[in-house]
Amino acid sequence: MYLTVYLLLLAPAVLTAAGPRLARQLTPAAAARMLAATTAVAAVATVWGLLVLTAGGLGRIGEVVAYTRPDPAALAAADPVPRTLGVLAAALLTCGLVRLTRSVRRRRREVRALAALRRLPAAGDLIVLADENADAYALPGRPGRIVITSGMLRALPADERAVLLAHEHAHLAHRHHHYNALGEMACALNPLLRRLRDELGFALERWADEDAAHVVASRPLAARSLARAALAGTGRGPATALAYLRHEVTARVRALRGTRPESRHSAAMLAASLVTMTALALADAASALGRFLEILHP
Repeated sequence: MYLTVYLLLLAPAVLTAAGPRLARQLTPAAAARMLAATTAVAAVATVWGLLVLTAGGLGRIGEVVAYTRPDPAALAAADPVPRTLGVLAAALLTCGLVRLTRSVRRRRREVRALAALRRLPAAGDLIVLADENADAYALPGRPGRIVITSGMLRALPADERAVLLAHEHAHLAHRHHHYNALGEMACALNPLLRRLRDELGFALERWADEDAAHVVASRPLAARSLARAALAGTGRGPATALAYLRHEVTARVRALRGTRPESRHSAAMLAASLVTMTALALADAASALGRFLEILHP
């Protein structure tokens, strides 16, 4: 259990280092799915690793032993976890859960604050706000809405507005807000996953960019639309919305001016292998924890 748990706690660092590099060798859609799986597994590994250390360390303190009365020989033979390490793991786990709770509450407040937008007059799923700042974003929920300001409408010609609308429609159609929420919650549990969260956000925007380019059948047009929108304004929309100008606009424009990306089989296989090995370590740690709990409750 001891070695497996350390491997679990090391896994988020390995996945954070390897995930973004592998993502750049996949199509945006495949990269987003891979990064979402990687982020989820890394977050679960963090929580489970700390939980196992907490149980292993605190399970040996005098009060617990006196209450559970385990077999002394079996307890001594089990992989030892120092009490100090168990206390530290418990503190880190508690901090992560507190941050997660705060993140969920903040996200709920932001979603409630945006509920009024859905009640505004809409043309289909499009809402136009009288605002001189150039901004546009997808507003998830039921019903989903695309919000665009009058400043953005004036900044883009008709063909480039079609790109923007196709981009935001892609966010809603593929439910990208779920991926975004996953990244935020994982980062709350383990701040070291911030890079994975940011890379996931970039992959989601690239996914929508490629969908929009496919809809209008022109990558140069999609690149011009994004570049002109960025010059018109720096609006990034509400925190919970998927905004057109939020992630690395320059890199996205450069990608649209190149050829359509394709996935490398080797990158996909390596990413799947890392996720699978972490999942196996999770299963082994779960089994070891089960055996330890049986010792505490003979």
